[in-house]
Amino acid sequence: MTAARIPATARPATARIAAPLLAAALLAAGCSADDGPPKRDDAAGTATAAAPAAPGDKGDGTASGQPTPQTTAPRDAHDPALNDFYAQRPAWKPCPADPAQRGDDRGLQCARLRVPLDYAAPAAGTVEIAVYRMPATGPAAGRLGSLATNPGGPGRGVRDTVVRLAAAKPNVAARYDIVGFDPRGTGDSTPVVCADGPLMDRLQSIDPTPRDSAAVDAAAAVLKDFGRGCADRMGDLLPHLGTREAAGDMDVLRGVLGDERLHYVGTSYGTYLGARYADRHPDRVGRFVLDGLLDPASDRTAVAREQAQGFEAAFRSFAADCIGRAGCPFTGDADTAARTTRALLDELSDTPARAGGRTLDEGMASAVLSGYLYHPGQWPALRTVVAALARGDAALVIRAYDAYTDRGPDGSYADSALDGYFAVNCADGRYLSAREAERLTRDITATAPVLGPSVVWSWAADCAAPGPDHAEPLDGADLPGMLLVSTTRDPATPHAAAPRVREQLPAARLVTYNGDGHVAIYRDNTCVDNAVDRYLLNGVLPAADVRCG
Repeated sequence: MTAARIPATARPATARIAAPLLAAALLAAGCSADDGPPKRDDAAGTATAAAPAAPGDKGDGTASGQPTPQTTAPRDAHDPALNDFYAQRPAWKPCPADPAQRGDDRGLQCARLRVPLDYAAPAAGTVEIAVYRMPATGPAAGRLGSLATNPGGPGRGVRDTVVRLAAAKPNVAARYDIVGFDPRGTGDSTPVVCADGPLMDRLQSIDPTPRDSAAVDAAAAVLKDFGRGCADRMGDLLPHLGTREAAGDMDVLRGVLGDERLHYVGTSYGTYLGARYADRHPDRVGRFVLDGLLDPASDRTAVAREQAQGFEAAFRSFAADCIGRAGCPFTGDADTAARTTRALLDELSDTPARAGGRTLDEGMASAVLSGYLYHPGQWPALRTVVAALARGDAALVIRAYDAYTDRGPDGSYADSALDGYFAVNCADGRYLSAREAERLTRDITATAPVLGPSVVWSWAADCAAPGPDHAEPLDGADLPGMLLVSTTRDPATPHAAAPRVREQLPAARLVTYNGDGHVAIYRDNTCVDNAVDRYLLNGVLPAADVRCG
């Protein structure tokens, strides 16, 4: 999440630092092995409670017959007006090469699907979405159908996550086709573009600690320009980019793949998408793993406040680890480190630093600090960044900012995830006005002084097509058991939300990973892996909630 503008749930953890002295220290978040708590094999291994078996599955993990071929009849659309969409057959082809692809994508297949622009008026127009499939690697007799995934954001494409999930969980990938789609407005599904480079610079440089009303008005003007840019470029698509439409698209994908129920792994915002899908299609919920939980019952103000606290707690965990290590600029304790860093950010707010014709302000610096909190494997690089801030090396921090935000030498931003993040959250009605952000910032400064202000301001927007805030609890009494996963010191999706989501889903089980960083299923933690794999492969939930690490 930002500093001023990089949202916590929107940024993947793929930051790359161009500066040579940082490059060796940086590990892409979520891609490297976790160096956190020791593994434990016992907790998940005691699981005994069974979840509903998948169609075509005996419930013990052995298939009762051949997998459903991709050319079978589509699985029912609730609305007859949607029949033509569910009747599509994906024309799978090898995906074109992507130089930015992380991991081995050999075997990845691509196709496109038509979905309604507006599910309330299916005949009013269509949108094309990009879909991806990594076919199951195991024998046909043991296959369990398709396993959909969404990496969060919103604003991220899914291609990399399909590849990553297949590589991270080979036992699961042997029995499921790993599938996903770029939600409309992201990736190769008509990506949202709202701003050119100069406007994006202005957006990223909004001061998250405005000193007076004039500064708040200046921030509001930037937000208005950005919102107008979204409307000018995206037209009629803009109001139809929300989570409700994405949940509808996900069910079309399920249907055309021939699956009776949707099996799904969602992380971060992907847990919110999965929850809304379950609300809308309760009879089609299969095995759901939701990691990094967002509470559907929390409104935008509550989410912003909780994320501010989450990033603050993550920064203090980093600071406590930093103190005493070589190159760490902090002394004393985490409270002292917080005061030191806040003073450095205040200096940049009052007087931005300059280096090589560029300016470093509080918004940019906070973006970099926040970005490195997604994974403890990035903490060595973060130590280098805070040391640079402490000695006034603006050039190094600017290089780190450019690498993190994909800002090129010409001032353009290659990554449009931020645009998609704004558009989806605007369509969902989950944004603050500039005045609301300023008030909430003042309210949380005492408890989240370092990164709280920038996190709050990442929830500020001037939406050209705002939707209603969909904050409402899940009606989960009749939903099948799901596996919920949460990390105790997750900055972007704080653990505080996990027990609330667990309460809304009485048949679910919660796996709590005691550690740092955003989401747990890619941490190579045996305890978490055992619970997830056993559930996805055998339909077996833990007998009780589990604590790992």
